[in-house]
Amino acid sequence: MSALTSSRGVSSPLRELQPLGMDGKYVRPAGIAIMLLRSVIVAACIVFGLHRLAIRPGVITTVVPAAALSVAVWMVGGRLNLRIVNTVASAFDMVLISIFVRLGEGLASEAYALYFVALAIIALQESAISSFIGGIISAALYAAAAFPWSSQPAMPGWVLPYRCGIIALTAGGIGLASKVLKDCAARLTSARDKLDRRARWDQVLARITRKINSGIGLRATLELILDGGLEVLGGDIGLVALKDRRGRLVASACRNLPPGLLNRAFRKDEGLVSVAVANRQTVRVPDYASFAGAIPELVAEGLHAVAATPLMSGPDCIGALTFGNKRSGVAYTPEDCEFLEMLGKQLSVVVGNAHLLDEVQRRADYLSTLNEISMSLTSVLERDALFDKIYREVCRIIPVDAFFVAIYHAGGREIEMAFLMDQGVRSPSTRFSMESGPTAKVITSGRPILFNRREDEMMDGERRLGHNLDEVTSSVIIVPMRVGAHVVGAISAQSYTMNAYGEEEKDLLMTIASSSAIALENARLYQSARELSLTDDLTGLGNYRYFCDLLEKEIERALRHGTPLTLVMLDSDRLKYINDMYGHVIGDMHLIRLADTMRAAARKSDILARYAGDEFMVILPNTTKADGLVVAERLRAEMERSPLMVEGTPVTATISLGVASMPESGRSVDSLVRAADAAMYEAKRQGKNRVMGAGERGGS
Repeated sequence: MSALTSSRGVSSPLRELQPLGMDGKYVRPAGIAIMLLRSVIVAACIVFGLHRLAIRPGVITTVVPAAALSVAVWMVGGRLNLRIVNTVASAFDMVLISIFVRLGEGLASEAYALYFVALAIIALQESAISSFIGGIISAALYAAAAFPWSSQPAMPGWVLPYRCGIIALTAGGIGLASKVLKDCAARLTSARDKLDRRARWDQVLARITRKINSGIGLRATLELILDGGLEVLGGDIGLVALKDRRGRLVASACRNLPPGLLNRAFRKDEGLVSVAVANRQTVRVPDYASFAGAIPELVAEGLHAVAATPLMSGPDCIGALTFGNKRSGVAYTPEDCEFLEMLGKQLSVVVGNAHLLDEVQRRADYLSTLNEISMSLTSVLERDALFDKIYREVCRIIPVDAFFVAIYHAGGREIEMAFLMDQGVRSPSTRFSMESGPTAKVITSGRPILFNRREDEMMDGERRLGHNLDEVTSSVIIVPMRVGAHVVGAISAQSYTMNAYGEEEKDLLMTIASSSAIALENARLYQSARELSLTDDLTGLGNYRYFCDLLEKEIERALRHGTPLTLVMLDSDRLKYINDMYGHVIGDMHLIRLADTMRAAARKSDILARYAGDEFMVILPNTTKADGLVVAERLRAEMERSPLMVEGTPVTATISLGVASMPESGRSVDSLVRAADAAMYEAKRQGKNRVMGAGERGGS
């Protein structure tokens, strides 16, 4: 029921005339009609009275007092209760009419017709039953007023009951007709309101559509939808919640809400939006504070009525749209929910298209990134550099707190944690046997593992590695690295955040693992080829190129750190004799035995190489010349007391050695080699089977 208000906020007395279903458009005409009809009754009664007094009636003596009385009744009703005042006035009308009927010679009085005017007034302001009761009262009053008396002219006896029946029946008919008219007016009003509401909806929706078609972004569209909903529904707050990639319902746009709610992820039982999404239908609550899933911040804002509708994109629910108001007792109607659903459908199309566009763009970016990663990985041929490259590329597209690359060594049934990073800190590589555990399971089965930990849950055979052993990762992906049908290792990305990974991250890591496996195989082949190119085929020691490269690096390191460096050059004293006496096969055996002796006598940090023919080199990092002489002597003595056995006959094969150190003998490869070579030939000149230091003229 709508109420008419004046500019000062005083309620119009005509509002009391409004029956159920009649709006303000018909209240004022009904009030004016009542005042006119009452004026007719009063004016007619005045005319009858003046006529009886033999006074000629005029406008001033009849119409003006009648109108003044009607207006006075209306004004008194405005100050008090208009319905009660009108009821009293109607009773006064009927009593007044009855008085003039009595004064006007009863049945012969023309004032009888005024009862029908009074009944029309009652029908306009009351219900059909009230009209019928008014008719009975009017008939009773007329019967009392028109009962025959001595001075009345003779009238048939049936006239009085006939007229009383006419009054009663007419009252009922007028009441029913009034009810029908009021019902028709109410239906017309409802239809008109609905059409007006639809027209307003269409205007708002058309404005929103034009804005959307102009190419505004998703954020602006969400805010436009919220503004349109608040305008039509008369709400105080608006919220759009959309699902993110992990399926969480997140507040994406809002109006008139606390700032902390924006971008907040709602629990499954939190807020009316969650209920709408779960039930996939529009829901409303008249009292938000009593709602079990109410958000405390909204309750604190004084929110009362709330309605929410899901956003559907095909079979998928992608979010929800909700509005609320803070006016107590004002609930959302089914018509409001209908408009809310229309807004939701429009927003669903926009959000669905935006999601599709984002998905296409994201997929394109991912494919471009993966292609770039694959190209970049194949360009790295050093194993450690490759591992670091894989780690950095994975971090580009997946959130990573911990990461490892595991290599499977089939011969020893071992897993090598070749590269292990934990919170940006690299840990040393380690090996463990191929037993139980998630990594072994992935390598054995060839299938990936996606694990999102719940509280203290552990994977079967899980072991803790890295620098932080007190804390375990909450989200784990382990995928195999395949080369053809063979699994050569595994890659793992891990996070300390709960539910950080899904199927998409697993598929991405699988793609990177495939490229990484190929890159790792290329690095292995490259390393093998490089080792072959730097290795002497006969002895297995480094060759001339290997020696020159490493000596240059060791010289740079020694100069940078200020540490000593010593070079030992040795040559077989009897290779020519053995070749001539026993053949080149035995000569090769002599060189192999010499290389084995060098390996046995050398330290772990020493670098061994075959320089040329029967000449060999030993690079001694961080070693002084004096210590180098000791090493050389140990090697000479070992060769001397270990003769080569040829067909059961011992053949002694000694060596001569020259020792040169940096910086005394030079600071370059050429200067050190020349100094060591000169010392070695000095040893041969002095009788062979001895060690000579650079610059010396005597030795053992």
